[in-house]
Amino acid sequence: MKIEIQNHELLRLTNIVHRAASSKSNIPALSGLLIEVSEEKGLTFTATDMEIGIIASTQDIQIYQEGKVLVNSYYFANLIKVLPDATITMELDETKSKLIIYYSKSSVLINTYLDFEYPKIDIEEKKDRLSLKQSTLREALRKTIIAAAQNHFRQVFTGIYFDYTENCQLNCVASDTHRLAYIKYIFEETEIEPFNFILPIRTVHELLRTLENNDDIINIAASKNNVLFYKDNFYLLSRLLEGQYPTYSQVIPDSSTTNVKIKTSELMNTLERAKIMPTEDKIKLPSILFSIKENEISVNAFSEIVGEIFDVIENVEIQGEKNFDIAFNTNYLYDIIKLMSGECEEIGISISGVNAPVIIQNEKNENYLYVLVPLRTN
Repeated sequence: MKIEIQNHELLRLTNIVHRAASSKSNIPALSGLLIEVSEEKGLTFTATDMEIGIIASTQDIQIYQEGKVLVNSYYFANLIKVLPDATITMELDETKSKLIIYYSKSSVLINTYLDFEYPKIDIEEKKDRLSLKQSTLREALRKTIIAAAQNHFRQVFTGIYFDYTENCQLNCVASDTHRLAYIKYIFEETEIEPFNFILPIRTVHELLRTLENNDDIINIAASKNNVLFYKDNFYLLSRLLEGQYPTYSQVIPDSSTTNVKIKTSELMNTLERAKIMPTEDKIKLPSILFSIKENEISVNAFSEIVGEIFDVIENVEIQGEKNFDIAFNTNYLYDIIKLMSGECEEIGISISGVNAPVIIQNEKNENYLYVLVPLRTN
């Protein structure tokens, strides 16, 4: 095997693939990056830890000899980051089992693994489910992942639920039981069978690193236990989370007693000030108290360590019941408002009780919303 490639292209390809390799496995091959060179496919990188697998390729190379080699994925990635932006030559020395990387008059020798131990990533026997714009999938993942749990005794809450219904509607949902993110899209196609699956958070992060904010198409194919996302020169295969996702529609309130319209920038500024307030060791949840009044909201964040913040947001449009207090997890509310701050001047907050779930949404875009459960206060 011998090729020439520009380092920026080599780095791009490496960054897409290398995180799929295992960093903990006792099987050396699973920590490897499989490098394959052929006239038909060009340069192809593959990495997998058996939970997720990524394949990416490029034709932007000069091939002198076909072949393949398996090297440590993380060492290879860290090395490529620090090489000069110049033409790189990679050559396999089969007699010494070394991959030699030449840059200018310098070189690096990397030990290789036995590639016959490397597992095959099955990207063939999957049923195509849906094709959509990369920008659409990127938006769905970005706007829901903030509500997924990092750890939970019920694994289903550590992923994003994809639910394609009979009326050609794709619903994407994430929740950690304290907050819920929901976004929907309507498709014109009528021959797609309903399907659903739960995508792990790790897979979501890998997709977000790869998806571009454009109208190019990405395809989704699935089997019982796995899902495949693919586009030109890119395949990502992931195991799915097992379990029954709760009926999310029951969590979304269908009525409210108080409706608030508030300027996004003012609420964002208030939350940024409140967010710096430290919490005590015994109180792990940072909290913020909203006092809903006639046409203003008083916001209070308190800490025994450093003091208290008292903000008043004026000229707030409030309809329905007033003169009550409601508290939220500061970080949860901040995550939502930060995500929405770049796209709407006003945010709508629908309240149906001081202990009932609250809906937060951009009222000019009805295809997504957030549900946040208030904190109980003394």
